[in-house]
Amino acid sequence: MPEKCHVIGCSQPVVAKGLCRKHYMRVARTGEVDDSRPSDWGKREKHPAYRAWCNLRRHYLQEMSSEWRDDFWQFAKDIPDKPEESTAHRPEPSLHWSKDNFYWKEKRSSSEDVKGYAKDWHRKSRLANPEYYINQDLQRNYGVSLEWYENTLREQNNVCAICKQLETTIIRGKLIAMSVDHSHDTGKVRGLLCTQCNRGLGLFKDNLEVLQSAISYLRNKNG
Repeated sequence: MPEKCHVIGCSQPVVAKGLCRKHYMRVARTGEVDDSRPSDWGKREKHPAYRAWCNLRRHYLQEMSSEWRDDFWQFAKDIPDKPEESTAHRPEPSLHWSKDNFYWKEKRSSSEDVKGYAKDWHRKSRLANPEYYINQDLQRNYGVSLEWYENTLREQNNVCAICKQLETTIIRGKLIAMSVDHSHDTGKVRGLLCTQCNRGLGLFKDNLEVLQSAISYLRNKNG
């Protein structure tokens, strides 16, 4: 007659190490013969984002915030609602997974417009990590970093380097950032200007003689 499982109260036959299949698998999985499932087991499994959380823990455990590693419900609270047919992505792969570095990438069908998909992807990515893209734009267009921009703006007391006034231009209901002024001949950055002063220099083509002539003109005509 087959030997019975050594766990008290269990009458199932032994399969290995004095344990039945159920208890043997439980020990292999958790190290304990008792059921150690959490109180919310089953509820988490039904959540749309649970599988994504499991995948992150499996592949990126050391690249997750401690709150996410230890608590699925904190993860679910921090992220947007999961769309159907979507997977977890982060705009900046060099940074840890976090609520500021996470978005759902939706699966696109073969018939979907590629340009429209790319535009939507970039929009969502910029919303998820705006500082990264601002830094990328500054480096690409002017060869400076976001840190340089913030330091320069602080040195100028948050006002234009020429008129000493705050930026006032509003586009689409939002106050725009101060413009980076640079030499069109050398490409070297010079400071931060408001929209009006930046346009003024551009219209005068950075020509010192013309600018000086304009100053003389104003002085003479204004008496």
